[in-house]
Amino acid sequence: MLESEYEISTTFIQELRNTLRDILTQPQFPSVSEYKLIKLLQSERYNTLNNLNMNQSEQLFQLHFLVFHALYQLQQELLSQGVGLLQITPLAICVTSIPLNDKPNSSLQEQDKLAEYYLDLDNLTITTAEDIEQLILSFWKSFNQPNSHLESLKILQLKPPVTYSEIKKQYKRLASQHHPDKGGSKESIQQINQAMATINRHHRNGQLTNIS
Repeated sequence: MLESEYEISTTFIQELRNTLRDILTQPQFPSVSEYKLIKLLQSERYNTLNNLNMNQSEQLFQLHFLVFHALYQLQQELLSQGVGLLQITPLAICVTSIPLNDKPNSSLQEQDKLAEYYLDLDNLTITTAEDIEQLILSFWKSFNQPNSHLESLKILQLKPPVTYSEIKKQYKRLASQHHPDKGGSKESIQQINQAMATINRHHRNGQLTNIS
């Protein structure tokens, strides 16, 4: 169980959220990575979260969690006020216009499992040092394999350019064709399922819409 370097009060979170709002809602503010956003927060201009060091695993996790907690709160706030839709991924954080089919009072907590996780501060304190090491290892494994979705396409017998909708149709066809109940092998269906899981992860993270 972690002990935070900060007393995580409602006031502290509100101040962090307000600072993030000031940064991200600036006119023509570009998309920014989580790393650059944290460095900006810790700069002399904003002087926020300076007691947490990105070179220490536990403090890095606390930094990440607190920033994402405030970001998902801000996401709901901006959407409810009709200001914009805050897109949140580790590599791209920015405010965009609200899609026409989204109502301003939509509950992103219900729609987004990541939001549900980060909006619960208990997940910060119950996470152990061992959990953090596994999370970091998983992150770097994914980070060092940015083209893993291309390998997954080969398994699904597809090649770019292809849309996410087309990928899903092909996955369903192959999953049915190679299902063990229809004479397929367990190894084949596992490989197909893993390939689709990789594609879905990239899609959830906003890293692909159409693959080209």
